[in-house]
Amino acid sequence: MKLIIVLLLSFLPYPQQSELIDLKITITNIKDIEGNLIIKLFNNPDSFPRKGKPLKVYSQKVTSNIVSVVLKDLKKGKYAISLYHDVNADNECNMNFLGIPTESFGFSRNFKPKLSGPSFEDCYIDANKDLAITIELID
Repeated sequence: MKLIIVLLLSFLPYPQQSELIDLKITITNIKDIEGNLIIKLFNNPDSFPRKGKPLKVYSQKVTSNIVSVVLKDLKKGKYAISLYHDVNADNECNMNFLGIPTESFGFSRNFKPKLSGPSFEDCYIDANKDLAITIELID
């Protein structure tokens, strides 16, 4: 009898831990209450930050000096984020003649570039559970 019960229980679905997570990003140091925040999510080190396509791109209207966005149903893994404040809503990060952004920008882990752009290793976050991070915009 015990053998039959054990066999029957072995065919029941085993509850698995969710493979999807939510990532809450709070963006601070927003100077102008206008335009949109353009958030680019990368999971490929070879494409971060501008060499290829991001995994996903999100746009969030700026309504205050601090804006929070929740990226839902992401697979667990390593991600890097780049974002900029598109004040003039032209859907591009405007740059000066040296290639330096003229609009505020930021990266995950609040990486602040010195003489060159960041690498994936500089910015990645290990998202293996629901996570909340803060990114401070750089002027």
